[in-house]
Amino acid sequence: MGTSTAPPLPSIPTIVEELQNAFDHGKTRPLEWRTKQMRQLWALIDENEHALQQALNADVGKSILDAQIYELGGFKNEILHMLQNFEGWLKPETPAVPDMFQAYKPSITKEPKGVVLIIAPWNYPVVLLLLPLLGAIAAGNCAILKPSELAPQVTATLADLVPRYLDRECFRVVQGGKEVSEELLEHPLGHIFFTGSPSVGKSIMAAASKHLTPVNLELGGKSPAIVMESANIAQAAKRIAWGKFLNAGQTCVAPDYALVHASVLPLFLQEITHVMEATYAYDHHSSHSARYRIVNSHHYDRLASLLASTKGTTFHRTAPPHRPTLSMPPTVVTDLQATDPLFQSELFGPILPILTFSTLSDLTATVRGIDPMPLATYVFTSSSPASSSAAEIEHLNARIPSGTTCVNDVMGHLGVTSLPLSGRGSSGFGAYRGKESIECFSAKRTVVDVPTSEEFEAMLGFRYPGGDDGGKYRMWKDGMEGKRDW
Repeated sequence: MGTSTAPPLPSIPTIVEELQNAFDHGKTRPLEWRTKQMRQLWALIDENEHALQQALNADVGKSILDAQIYELGGFKNEILHMLQNFEGWLKPETPAVPDMFQAYKPSITKEPKGVVLIIAPWNYPVVLLLLPLLGAIAAGNCAILKPSELAPQVTATLADLVPRYLDRECFRVVQGGKEVSEELLEHPLGHIFFTGSPSVGKSIMAAASKHLTPVNLELGGKSPAIVMESANIAQAAKRIAWGKFLNAGQTCVAPDYALVHASVLPLFLQEITHVMEATYAYDHHSSHSARYRIVNSHHYDRLASLLASTKGTTFHRTAPPHRPTLSMPPTVVTDLQATDPLFQSELFGPILPILTFSTLSDLTATVRGIDPMPLATYVFTSSSPASSSAAEIEHLNARIPSGTTCVNDVMGHLGVTSLPLSGRGSSGFGAYRGKESIECFSAKRTVVDVPTSEEFEAMLGFRYPGGDDGGKYRMWKDGMEGKRDW
């Protein structure tokens, strides 16, 4: 596949118009059509795994195994889950209403929003483009797909495959950089779904305000990995290292830093050193160095600058940094204060800064001072029913708002297709995945069917002008105004 090239900007209004026409003519409404498109999405992945694996390796250094687990195979599980459940999720809801309004036959239906725009990042360029698309299809929408220009091989591959597998009248891939995204955002759309950085997310939201377009922002943040005194320290070190160093730390839900109880810090450092030497050591001439390749020189230099400016100590790293290959080794930094440059913004790289705490109040104050609403909170604590871990988790959940709390693992929730993904505040808003994707890409319509019988019309007499207002007042107070039951 060749590298991506942007289409001429004047073609974008045409694309929007053509997709809107297809939507207006009801092409996406039948459930059979939606099922076929989702099955075609499965075929797109299943029949082109090798090409997609090669593209992922070329763009972001993913191994075949990592590409299959964290992008392609995992997404196929998402498709199956959606196919098995989406018709039930789309059924009208019958809300609970007071007895006097049962005759209205009230219901809440879910309707597609129209032409939606999905803007994807470069770090997981297949799944973070196609997972929102899956929900958009199931909910009955047309979609414009804007993959990242920083993943050119994946972008070109998907630009070739999407029109071959999906309905061309309803789905388009638009290639290009920032100027293309800006042009797309000029148009009225049914929904905008963006995954990326908070700074760009703010620009997306500002652009969406022009047409009051609803938005999902799936951002990032500084998600803490908290290691309590009672935790299995060896296991905590192993799991934190995996989540932090996967994809060279370029994962939005990766643990950004560790907060370790001061009493177990020496043991934690011993265990994470062992894990890094056993699993993550490499030579930059070996093929393993590709796993720690930063996406481009700009981001590599950003990480190198942070390491140069930190006041902490480089406790351990598995290899020297190597700018010619953009290889940034897994690195642990200690002897830090929360005011250090490493805590000013999301790291998005294989650097694990470590802070310590002694009390729960110190812990929560530190987390909220660094990022008051992280994307995820990871807590390692005792798994014993007799321990105080439940109280600790309750304490942290009450004081650290986040999209996810994951106990005794990092990113463990990603494997469960029925769990929504979302942030809070600066880490984003608007959930999706599984049933929540139906909610995300659907507009809810309230429907009532009011009786027209003379008897029912008489019951509505209180609302019309004229007559005995006192009698109407008593009728309302006695028969229609709710009475408290406490």
